[in-house]
Amino acid sequence: MLRGRCSCSPCRGHLQSRSPTRQSLVKGGSYDSELIRVLRERDEMQNMLDKNERHLSEIQANVKVLTADRDKTSMHYQQAQQEIASLRREVLKSKSSRAAKSSVTVSAQSILKRVEAERDEAKVDLHRMSTERDSLRERLKISQETAISERAHLEQRVEDLQTAILTLEHERGDQKSHLALMRESMMGLEEEVHTLGRKLTAAEDEHSRTRNELCVFRLSNSETQNALSDSQRKLTSRIGELQNSQERNKLLDEKNDSLLRQMSGLREEVSSLQSTITDLDQRRDCLQEQLENKTVLLNSAHNQLDDKELAGRERELEALRRRLGDAGEELGALAKVKDSTLRENAQLQEELDMSRLNNQERECREHQEARRRASAQAESWEGQARQAEGSISELRLELMSSDMERRRLKEKVEALEASLQEALSAERSCSSQVSQLNRSLLHTEEQLRQAQGEHTATQTDLEKTRELCVKLDASKEALVERMLRVCNCELELLRKQLSSERLSMKSLESMLVSTREKELHRQLSSQERHTEIQLLRDKLTASDSKASSQRREVATLSTRSAQLEADLDMTKRQLSTERFERSVCLSLLACRKGLACALLSLSLLGRGQCRSYPQRGCTHIFLHLTVCVCVCVCVCGDRSLGFKDLYD
Repeated sequence: MLRGRCSCSPCRGHLQSRSPTRQSLVKGGSYDSELIRVLRERDEMQNMLDKNERHLSEIQANVKVLTADRDKTSMHYQQAQQEIASLRREVLKSKSSRAAKSSVTVSAQSILKRVEAERDEAKVDLHRMSTERDSLRERLKISQETAISERAHLEQRVEDLQTAILTLEHERGDQKSHLALMRESMMGLEEEVHTLGRKLTAAEDEHSRTRNELCVFRLSNSETQNALSDSQRKLTSRIGELQNSQERNKLLDEKNDSLLRQMSGLREEVSSLQSTITDLDQRRDCLQEQLENKTVLLNSAHNQLDDKELAGRERELEALRRRLGDAGEELGALAKVKDSTLRENAQLQEELDMSRLNNQERECREHQEARRRASAQAESWEGQARQAEGSISELRLELMSSDMERRRLKEKVEALEASLQEALSAERSCSSQVSQLNRSLLHTEEQLRQAQGEHTATQTDLEKTRELCVKLDASKEALVERMLRVCNCELELLRKQLSSERLSMKSLESMLVSTREKELHRQLSSQERHTEIQLLRDKLTASDSKASSQRREVATLSTRSAQLEADLDMTKRQLSTERFERSVCLSLLACRKGLACALLSLSLLGRGQCRSYPQRGCTHIFLHLTVCVCVCVCVCGDRSLGFKDLYD
């Protein structure tokens, strides 16, 4: 994780150092490098997300290992309880068979050594688990820091993209103002062209008048015939162009209809996809509610387990207190009925031994049954918890699949929206082409009208020339030649001006087309940027949701670690209680040995002295009993041994 964190920080610095180059590229107008860089950054963010997911899987594996260790410690604890129960049985057997005391003590010492070795192993496991828990906490802290840094980096990236969009919008406004200026200049040039056309028509009228007045009949006749043939050819060509333009209009109308149909189909698909997305969102909400209910049930089951364990321990404590009270009452009764008990000591001791053995066996059986029930109930609750965890994992898988399907549908909707925008742009281009064709049709109609007017004018001129040619043949040949030269020069000048104007018009039209293409390209690039920003925002939301899920998992891990610590504390307490019981058993064995010897000696002395002096023998026996009791209390004082244990 530290390596991943170190690798993330230079990447961020590199991205921050690249922001001025991006601004210069945007100012220059080259958007391809900017798009490539954004795609590269998107891949880097995807790699970071993959790293976070791998880290989460490692944490989950560590949690599984810790749970397995906890299960092992619980198994060791159960084994220790079984061994303690076997020790108690052996101690009970040692009462009946006092001949085999030495072998029992040896076996008890070996079992105690083995229990101590297992306790040391449990301590080592506890230390190892605590170190693993600390390492997991450090890893969680590091992962949280990396997630925070990555989120800040993504927010910085979004801000950079927003500034880039603002700069692009400013440049778009500048381009629009530049286009408006170009259009105004084009309007002025068109007005100048119209004025020049009017001047040209006026000059042509003057030239035709002078030519009609001064030209020769032959030249005028040939020119009129040529003009007629040219006008007929132009008429035929214009009629063919009109037919072609009408066919193109029909084709464009058909294309428009098909595009409208496609747009309606795409809108229907978008509406159906939106309905499916809403259904998936509802399903996801239902699954989240089920998951929350399962978690609430799990928490309630854990709380019930803890309450039942506490209640069982409290019941055991109350039973021990009752036993202590009973022992005190028995002591009082024994003090009151001391004389009668001394006379019937042997019989009462045998009866008491038998009854206490039976009571202890019954209590041991009851304790064993209660423990078995508690273990069975705990196993059933663990099975329910595992089933709930399985259902939770299934619900998580369903949630992940629904999220994947929702993302896929979102991508499909975005692709359909992009295709719809492309269809709209194609429709706009087709409409612009239709408008251009309409303008060209109007222009050709105007040219046809002008040709028809010229044809009528030429016919009238022919009639006039036929009338004037006969009169002005001989007298004005020189004047005609001179005027023809002047007119030819003027015509050449006018043709040159017309050609230059046409070239300027063509250049302006090419500039218009290029500016339109640039504007379309910028619009497409801005749309792509908007889609990229939307994708980045979706990724930001996904990363936020992943961070929240990581926090939830961290909370669950902390609760599990707390549970493990509580289990370890319980095991420590149980080990201390078992150690205390072992010491009590050893002290009981030692006290029983001393009491047996004392009772034998007292019985021998009592029999001898009671035969000779009955009252003195009873007092002597009572003194010996008090001395033995004091010795046992001194031996077992630091181990908190009771009177009931002495009589046991």
